[in-house]
Amino acid sequence: MSADGSIELTWAEAPRRFRIAIGEFRTLQESVNARRIGIDAQPIGPSALLNLLRTNNAWPDDVRDVLKAGLIGGGENYQATHKLLVRNFDNKPLLDHTKTAFLILMAALVGVPDDEPDSKKKTEVTTEQMGQFPSPSSTETEQQ
Repeated sequence: MSADGSIELTWAEAPRRFRIAIGEFRTLQESVNARRIGIDAQPIGPSALLNLLRTNNAWPDDVRDVLKAGLIGGGENYQATHKLLVRNFDNKPLLDHTKTAFLILMAALVGVPDDEPDSKKKTEVTTEQMGQFPSPSSTETEQQ
């Protein structure tokens, strides 16, 4: 697992570091749920958002907000992030970005496979390498 929840993905024609830490999670949750509360819809948490991304049912602004949170958490400044999103997200097909948003949020929640905690090694994963979205993991109960 990733020690800090970061992931490197090729997005907008360049390798980029994405990370959603607690501060970005708070901002993400506020923006995602403000829209829902505004229309009297049920607020959602990160796992529900992950499932919406996995099933291609996330709202366009939800996908954009995950990318934004990941870029800022990964070290991009706000102005550069805004320019990247306008140039590479706005007016482009939504599903081109949904998989990337899924991978960013998944890394933030459970880490990146094959990246050990406290490891200096960075795992670079491209959306092409991931193939299909992973299935949701099952919960195993311990036999006593």
